[in-house]
Amino acid sequence: MPWTRVVPAATRRTRPRRPQTARPPVLAHQAGNWAGFPGGEKKSQVTLSDGRVVSSKVRNHVNPLLPHFQKPVAVRDWSKVYKDLSKPIVLDLGCAKGRFCLEGAKRFPEFNWLGIEIREPLVVRANEWVVEEKIPNLHYIFGNASAGIADLLASMPTGMLRRVTVQCPDPCFKKKHQKRRMVTDRVISELADGMLAGSYLFVQSDVEQVSMQMADVIAANGRFERVERIEDAVAPSAAIEPVARPNATVGKDYQDHAVGGGEWEHKGTGAVEGSYNWLQENPLGLMSERESSTLSRSLPIFRALYRRKDEEKKAAE
Repeated sequence: MPWTRVVPAATRRTRPRRPQTARPPVLAHQAGNWAGFPGGEKKSQVTLSDGRVVSSKVRNHVNPLLPHFQKPVAVRDWSKVYKDLSKPIVLDLGCAKGRFCLEGAKRFPEFNWLGIEIREPLVVRANEWVVEEKIPNLHYIFGNASAGIADLLASMPTGMLRRVTVQCPDPCFKKKHQKRRMVTDRVISELADGMLAGSYLFVQSDVEQVSMQMADVIAANGRFERVERIEDAVAPSAAIEPVARPNATVGKDYQDHAVGGGEWEHKGTGAVEGSYNWLQENPLGLMSERESSTLSRSLPIFRALYRRKDEEKKAAE
């Protein structure tokens, strides 16, 4: 039997307990409004579609292969989403917190802006911004783009999808996580089916091999062509400066990281004579939070712009 020291109860030191304050229960209709609780409103709380009240602070990445994410993005009644259906649509896949679309809707009101994000708390909070600021040309959808966007694109007003962006998706560094990537053959094929000739697809990442993967998948599809700029008259063209960060750090440089072990399908398909010829400037005139943060730390962004080919014109030639 091991030797143990028994301390008399009278000589034990105990820490005094803090007085407990009863916290009122949080009901679904009180999400984001903790009326009666010391401290007033708690805006970090949101109510999900199933009635749960959760924090809007979420993890940076989730597993899109989980069973509850395996359903196509839901179709919307667009007449209830946008005030003016005659405006062209900008679709941001994996919009994260949604600030790119929020700023875009304000700066370029001639477009309808749509963000799709797999983390529902971020979507709920972003749609609250839309209501609070009364923005008629902005909407966010909770869904997993890699599980299917064909039905959603087919339901959009005919010919109105003119821009699609994929910006800094989850790098999925580990080889076993490569199957979680957002930009896949299926997603690009569905985009090609839903986009008219002359519409644009913009991709970028602060991890070069991620941009290489996206460029290779797009090139392998064969229905997009690389271009240097957006040519139509309604395209945003004014560049903006990155957000100033007074205490910016050097940050991590992922250029030398081997994504997925350095191997992926269609590898090298998007390169021309061994080079991917990344764009030096953002052609949209609008930066995402990630792009702005990366540039403020003097790190590179790897960009590529594509235009949907006119297959009928090519066949006639």
